[in-house]
Amino acid sequence: MENVHFRSVTVESLFPDRLRTIASVAEAAEFLLNEWPGKRGRLHGLAQLACLEAMDGGATGDTARSVFIEAAKEADIYVEGNVDSTVIPSH
Repeated sequence: MENVHFRSVTVESLFPDRLRTIASVAEAAEFLLNEWPGKRGRLHGLAQLACLEAMDGGATGDTARSVFIEAAKEADIYVEGNVDSTVIPSH
């Protein structure tokens, strides 16, 4: 499995008044599994799949980043980052 880096994304963390900056697929996957402070909806699951696919070479880091951002927005924990476009894979 490969750790693919992407443009950083800042989200709220489990700790009050603390932000977390995510800059790779491995960091995003770990955050999704262990530190996610919001609801775990449909996009949360898709973000996990996108991270796994990117680490296996079946998706790009930009795709995983985009789905991660959408999941963070859905959970109302997204803070900042440069968002160009959203790509949500269909599964």
